[in-house]
Amino acid sequence: GADRTDSENERMIQYLRKNFYKTASLMANSCKSAAILGNYSDEVVGAAYRYGKHLGIAFQLVDDVLDFDGSASILGKPLLSDLNAGLATAPVLFASETFSDELTAMIDRKFRNDGDVDRAVELVRQTDGIQRTKDLAQVHVELAIESISELGPSAYRESLIHLAHKVVDRTR
Repeated sequence: GADRTDSENERMIQYLRKNFYKTASLMANSCKSAAILGNYSDEVVGAAYRYGKHLGIAFQLVDDVLDFDGSASILGKPLLSDLNAGLATAPVLFASETFSDELTAMIDRKFRNDGDVDRAVELVRQTDGIQRTKDLAQVHVELAIESISELGPSAYRESLIHLAHKVVDRTR
């Protein structure tokens, strides 16, 4: 019912907030710092911050997809490292909308029981959780690009747009 949806929404909000502090805040403040050090206007500083914020969120979402779809040898870390660490990422949270009871119990116990990680992967693969995560990453890439589109055309802006597209197309 409504309580379940509220709980699922709260989990997604907490997850996105954690991603902001983990990755997006670093990228946002790095971009902002570069604009400040370049003596750009407040408008450009704000655009740089928003670009970095959305790029960072997209980067982390893609990272979460690669935890399921990537290659351990290419990624340089074991697959399913987040699940094995007890963390529910976007693909799992989206899948929990379909398999709420089962996945919520696993999320609450941090995937500690034997078979939890394998079962969670199986449930994620039965849903559109991975695709929805990719779609959300694409939305944030578009928001990043939109944030710098107000800046005048330049080779620098084109490079930032190209970089944003690379974030969603990456395999490592």
